[in-house]
Amino acid sequence: MQLFFEITQMFLTTFLIALFMPIFWIVLFLVYLQYRRQLATEKRLFGRPINHIGKQMLYSIGLGIVGGLVASVILVFLGLSLEQIGLYFIWPVALLLLLINPRYLCFSYAGGIVAVIVLLFRHFIVVVFPGLTQTVIVESLLRIHIPALLVLIGLLHLIEAIMIYLGGHWGSSPIYLKKDSGKVIGAFALQRFWPIPLVALMVSVVAQPDIVGVSMPEWWPILQSTIQPGLGQSLQYAVIPVAAGLGYADMALSSTPRDRSAFSAKWLTVYSVVLLFIAIGSEYMSWLILPGVLFAPLGHELLILYGNKKEESLTQRYIHGDSGVALMMVLPGTAAQKAGLAEDDLIIKVNRQAVIDSRDLIQKIEESYFMVLLDGLRKGEPFSLVLNKRLNEEAEGGDLLPGGINTASSYSRLHHCAAIGFIPVPDPNSPVYLEIRKSDLPGRLRRLKNKIVKRFV
Repeated sequence: MQLFFEITQMFLTTFLIALFMPIFWIVLFLVYLQYRRQLATEKRLFGRPINHIGKQMLYSIGLGIVGGLVASVILVFLGLSLEQIGLYFIWPVALLLLLINPRYLCFSYAGGIVAVIVLLFRHFIVVVFPGLTQTVIVESLLRIHIPALLVLIGLLHLIEAIMIYLGGHWGSSPIYLKKDSGKVIGAFALQRFWPIPLVALMVSVVAQPDIVGVSMPEWWPILQSTIQPGLGQSLQYAVIPVAAGLGYADMALSSTPRDRSAFSAKWLTVYSVVLLFIAIGSEYMSWLILPGVLFAPLGHELLILYGNKKEESLTQRYIHGDSGVALMMVLPGTAAQKAGLAEDDLIIKVNRQAVIDSRDLIQKIEESYFMVLLDGLRKGEPFSLVLNKRLNEEAEGGDLLPGGINTASSYSRLHHCAAIGFIPVPDPNSPVYLEIRKSDLPGRLRRLKNKIVKRFV
């Protein structure tokens, strides 16, 4: 029991220190920048922020601390040390993958590539060129413990899956998305970012008389270090505070944000648990290393492709129907919410006049006085309510739209709609929209080269 209290005290002290480290605050600042970028997109589309950046940050920090605490307990329990995972190799690979596509900035891809390189060096390259083992880079590469690396990938994704399930749908942003077919549909952009304080281990070789601290039980660590002590030496582990960041980005086209995040969390959990079993098993059965190395990136990629295909195959939820206009979202604290409107309500009439599409809906509300009578359907049942308008009389300029069309009237009407407090599904030919552009690595490099040439020539 005394041993448990001593370990717990060191662990919690180190975890608290991690909250005040500069690197943790840097991660916090990066998370803030991501949310500010999200709010800027909301303002461009709807003329007002849909989500509150302060709440976004509080939710992220709270879940990040809980997730970091759970991850830290597991890392210390397994005895996984930072020297075993080769972070110095993973980060450069991750940054190179970022140039290809931002979604490849993930440990599953970068870690899988590094693990493949380690296997190639161990079993082929150093066999042909044994002199390479004398170089510092190759020596550090060969020291990477692949089971430990796979455990870290699986563990981080498991923590991410839990946080996605709990809060992946928080702060989802409604958007108007232009598809390849040219039609504009409604969707929700799911973007969450979590700063993660962590307690990690560092291992070093020390002389036996110099050992201080707590003597761990003989069964620990579960993942043995690749560093082997010599005669009269032993391994000494030190707990250190570190920080990391996790992110989640998805798109809800045919599901609600809650259902979409729950679906993603479920399959990410399956991926993580399978990878963890393979990783821990490969510590004792070396033939599992290669399947684990291949499963880390390929399994993650198949998971994303399956999720996207599944969402695309279902009936799209936020599209213009045959009659009336459905509401994608009703903003809390607004006139629409106070009037009793709710998400998925279908507005059929305004002041007893039939509504054709979203532009017709907004126009009829604009032309009304402060009190507007709305008739519609909610879960198939008819309802009527009175909306007390709160007009935003500020003139809207004819700014360039996200879709590249300068249409001041359509843009200002959508802003007026958001000011009242609801976001309708878009018309198929809406001039206000966002587009998802495919990654263009050659184009990016060409633009970067032009900028450099222009700067120095």
